[in-house]
Amino acid sequence: MATVMLVDDYGSQREIYELALSMTGFVVHQAASGEQAIELAHRLRPDVMVLDLAMPKLDGWEVCRRLKADPATRGIPIIVVTAHIAPGIRESAERAGCDAYLTKPCLPDKLIAAVRDNLRREVA
Repeated sequence: MATVMLVDDYGSQREIYELALSMTGFVVHQAASGEQAIELAHRLRPDVMVLDLAMPKLDGWEVCRRLKADPATRGIPIIVVTAHIAPGIRESAERAGCDAYLTKPCLPDKLIAAVRDNLRREVA
């Protein structure tokens, strides 16, 4: 079973996605902050990370940059799920190292498909 780490400062958002992913067969871990995400990524080495960009203190862009700069975590696919839709946001997230970009509201089925797609890419 593949592991997915959900990173979002809104607990309700994490709970919705955790329910959908776990019902699909994924093992899900949650992080409520950027700092916690980095610590858990090093400890758990998830197969895929789902990351919100807008978080206090350490935002998703910086989390992505730090994880992709570290040889121990750079191979973890990062799917950004964000409410940011302004021009240039997607490109900024891609420059930070994200592997996929989804906008909120994001239906659980769309997220599950993105997780599966990134797992296939990792294996290929």
